[in-house]
Amino acid sequence: MKNSVFGQAYASFYDLLYADKNYEAECDLIEQAFGRFGLLKVNRLLDLGCGTGNHAWNLARRGYQVIGVDLSEPMLQLARKKKESINLPPGTQPPFFLRANIRDLSLRLQAEAAIAMFAVLGYQTEEAEVKAFLESVARHLRKGGLFLADFWYGPAVEAIKPEPRKKIIPFGQGKLIREAKTELIAASHHCLVCYRLTIDQPSEAFPQEFTETHRMRFFFEEELRAWLPEAGLELVSLSAFGDLDRVADATTWNACMVARKP
Repeated sequence: MKNSVFGQAYASFYDLLYADKNYEAECDLIEQAFGRFGLLKVNRLLDLGCGTGNHAWNLARRGYQVIGVDLSEPMLQLARKKKESINLPPGTQPPFFLRANIRDLSLRLQAEAAIAMFAVLGYQTEEAEVKAFLESVARHLRKGGLFLADFWYGPAVEAIKPEPRKKIIPFGQGKLIREAKTELIAASHHCLVCYRLTIDQPSEAFPQEFTETHRMRFFFEEELRAWLPEAGLELVSLSAFGDLDRVADATTWNACMVARKP
């Protein structure tokens, strides 16, 4: 059956699908960016598109006051439920999770930093949506605050081009199979990613299947340099994701940008 993006079915397998993702190293990168580019001590942090909360809980463990925002209630339910199994150090606060559209977000607070991890920015597929997203970030940052986001980098997407992918994960007495087929729509800077998940269990007469289609936008440096100042932000770093010292190029599908509110 078909579901909305990050619906109940996909959300229920999300953490299993990305169990090999190194959230610890990504949070190290976030803190490295704070130390290198930050003008303020980061206490409060917005995790925009927080999903099941893996970055949020990791950063809360490190002492940050984290507010996680996501549009998918099934993902947020999983993020909140982790409170039952995660023990935070004394004196630290659990993240607060909020369901909202980031583009329309209107909190009565500002933070020293905001993050949008795992290509969340790319789910803003139209120019107006990207601008509204960035304007929301700027509204919720203190002057001097940082915004860090990873995204699909246009020169690399066009050079490498997407290929079909398949991931097989042990699940129960069987396996979970995720197949991804991606259509590149270069003219509009979009990729259309169709995920098919199959739960193959010996006890089932027929495998259970469902699909989700994600439309993703990829970005070029020229676009970001034009849109960030319009939103009230300035680009301070554009690098390969995972290495702030490596310049993003046609070989780095995932790029990382750091912007600051002047």
